[in-house]
Amino acid sequence: MPLPTRHGGHRALPMDAAAPLAYTAASVPPERSSMVKALSFALIACGIVLLYFGGQSFHSFSNDMSRLFTGAPTNRTILLIVGGVAATIAGLTGLATSGRRR
Repeated sequence: MPLPTRHGGHRALPMDAAAPLAYTAASVPPERSSMVKALSFALIACGIVLLYFGGQSFHSFSNDMSRLFTGAPTNRTILLIVGGVAATIAGLTGLATSGRRR
C-alpha cells in the first residue's frame, strides 16, 4: 500500500532486501515435492499403458493392412506410441527434478 506524502501524492513502499522471501526455489515445501512425485509416477504409469496399447495396435490386423497399402502405421498407433513416450519422459523428468535442491 502506498504511503501518503506531504503534497497528497503517494509514494511506493521500498522493498526490504533483508526480509526473507516466503517462497523460494531453494525451499520447496515437502507437500509440493510429494505432489510432484505422485504426479510423476502417474505420468510414468500412463505412459507405460499408452506404450502397451500402442504396441498392441502396431501388431493388429488393421495396422498390417494400413502398412500394406500406405507403408505407414495408422494414426492411432502413432499417437499412442508418441503419447506414451512423451508421458514417460515427462514423468521421469519430474521425478528427477522433484528431489533436487537448488
